Amino acid sequence: MSAFKGLLWKDFHISRIWFYGWIAIILFIYALGLILGRVSGEPAIVIVFIIMLGIFHLAVMPVIVFSMLRMEGKTQLWLHSPQSGFKLIIPKLIMAIIYSTLSFLLVDILGAVSLMSLPEGTFFPYLPVKEGILFNLGITVAAFNFSIWIFFFWTFYHALGKFPAIKNIRWLFIIGFIVVYQGITAILMSIKWVQRLFESWTIKIPEGLAFTAGQGNAGVRFYDEGIPFPVLPFAFEGLVMITLFIISCRLLDRKVEV
Repeated sequence: MSAFKGLLWKDFHISRIWFYGWIAIILFIYALGLILGRVSGEPAIVIVFIIMLGIFHLAVMPVIVFSMLRMEGKTQLWLHSPQSGFKLIIPKLIMAIIYSTLSFLLVDILGAVSLMSLPEGTFFPYLPVKEGILFNLGITVAAFNFSIWIFFFWTFYHALGKFPAIKNIRWLFIIGFIVVYQGITAILMSIKWVQRLFESWTIKIPEGLAFTAGQGNAGVRFYDEGIPFPVLPFAFEGLVMITLFIISCRLLDRKVEV
């Protein structure tokens, strides 16, 4: 077995309990939605619960990533591993993505089954496959972004622990970094030519979801209209993620004590 496969297998073992627990929560919330729909006489309510579960996936990947990092911190394996920071981090991201994808597939299946069990046109006028894929993709990208930030802050926090003078106030540096980053971003976005540059390349996306609920009926639909979606700000955020990932790997290569 290669070193990479070994790391992947290790990360699976230390994170699977979180995944199994989340699957149990999904089934519990789904069952709760079914029960509430039956009690209230509005079975379509379960679709609202499905959408909520989809939104909850913003936290699934970051939480699993953080749980694996905490476990590594307890064992101090970073200090003794001959592998690079890149090889230590990538398996964790892969496992988190796999877990999030499988979890999303389960929610999608539950949603499709629930929609098909309702009278035609009760909630959606059609099975929203394309919209569902876009929704899953958007949530996954955002969750991945959060996961990269968690990697960075975790490695940055523990790297500061090598300096005894600031070891007990490391969290102030984390807060300071966030404030400075947000400040620089706000200043850049206030510059007119930067605004024009970021708005120069846009694509059309569905505007959002509209919910309706009342006595004897409930529904949700996607807006037909499209809104301009700026691409360059997200390309910039992608560049930031790559930079943070590289910095995190370099910090781990310095064998930070966690």
